[in-house]
Amino acid sequence: MSRLDDLIRDKVSKDGQVLSLKAQFLREVGAQELAKNESMMGIRALDLSQNGIGDEGVKAIAQSELFANLRTLNLASNIITDVGARYLATSKTLINLRSLQLVVNDISEEGEKMLRNSTDLIKLTSLKFRI
Repeated sequence: MSRLDDLIRDKVSKDGQVLSLKAQFLREVGAQELAKNESMMGIRALDLSQNGIGDEGVKAIAQSELFANLRTLNLASNIITDVGARYLATSKTLINLRSLQLVVNDISEEGEKMLRNSTDLIKLTSLKFRI
């Protein structure tokens, strides 16, 4: 069993719907592994803040069908730029996302605009860029 599997088992809520992996040093590779992990299918709230996943980590999450049930996603403090914002804004799998937190990242007004005007994140009601 991998370190990631152990982390998921230790950090997931009893009902299997909430997973907090805040400050677990996942980086890009960890986010990519998470995006392939079958246990993510039942997760509705995911906290990946302070993991340095960057744009490629965001890409893996935004494109993974395993996150189709995700309602809340915290990506604060992850070295995400407008490139990552574009991956999120054009995601065909994060269609049920209602809350997205992106504070303390490197997203410009252009990136914010892409997310606010997304035609894919149609259920999004909460989008935070500032503390």
